Amino acid sequence: MVLEIGNRYILRRFFSGLLAFLLSITLTFFLLRSLPGDYMTDLLLEIGRYAPPELVASFKHEVGLDLPLPKQYLLYLTGILKGNWGHSFEYGLPVFSLIREKLYWTLVLLLPSTLLSAGLGIGLGACSGWKNGSKTDAFLLHSLVFVGAVPSYCWGFAGLFIFSFRLGLLPFGGYVSLPSTEPAGLFRHALLPVLTLTLCSVPGIYYLMRNSMLDTLGEDYILAARARGFSESRILFQHALPNSVLPVLTMTSLHCAHMLAGSVFIETVFAWPGLGLLTFSALEAHDLPLLQGIFLVDTLLTIIANLTADLLYPLIDPRIRSRIRGE
Repeated sequence: MVLEIGNRYILRRFFSGLLAFLLSITLTFFLLRSLPGDYMTDLLLEIGRYAPPELVASFKHEVGLDLPLPKQYLLYLTGILKGNWGHSFEYGLPVFSLIREKLYWTLVLLLPSTLLSAGLGIGLGACSGWKNGSKTDAFLLHSLVFVGAVPSYCWGFAGLFIFSFRLGLLPFGGYVSLPSTEPAGLFRHALLPVLTLTLCSVPGIYYLMRNSMLDTLGEDYILAARARGFSESRILFQHALPNSVLPVLTMTSLHCAHMLAGSVFIETVFAWPGLGLLTFSALEAHDLPLLQGIFLVDTLLTIIANLTADLLYPLIDPRIRSRIRGE
């Protein structure tokens, strides 16, 4: 891969990703500390109607929240480099181990929904773009505009109402209390959240694929292929589709990281014990170490997905590869 792409290109993308990571965690650190309220005050107010200032101050001193912000920031960066992400206020557990456990359950939803939404979005977008102006194109376009306009949590509630309440086919909650070694129970609990995530993710990929297909059909090599008498199916599968799918590669690689943030609503609706539900709980409790760890994982996944797309793109498109070699 290094020989095909070039060392300079890889190093440039790596350092740009590193800079984006540093900027992201810096903004996250200061934005979280600008939020109103704090963990101990909220906890005391839940227990009673009064939060003793001395108890709140003692807690802040114990966890280092009374230190100047620059010093807190340096301690935060040092902890990241050492692999110490701190301890959750709410759960009293190391942040890293807590996120690792919840990330597993989130990936149970994200991986199949990403594959399904990518396949459906690319297939429907290619069909719609190829049949531009037809009744099929109009039906797909208007249907997916409607699907994309409805919030994900509304589709989640609709799925629960139809398949759980009315038909009784699936569990009401997505929470799986069964061991992961029982695939049948896990499948029944995960099916509705996966289908909801897939449904909400298809429109974005569809729009990009349809527009990319329309642009590709106007290229000279498509006109040349038709002039040479190639069949429509050969033009579609050998010329139009491979070149149209290139822009979708970047979006698909970023899609999993994007869905990780969007899973907050889905996991909350279905009570799924993943990173999305954990994010909601951490926001409610003002659990700063846990929120910092979650946003750190989101940032890492997004940057890794972006770097992966940047490295794969030249390998797939020879035009970009030749441009990189010419730099």
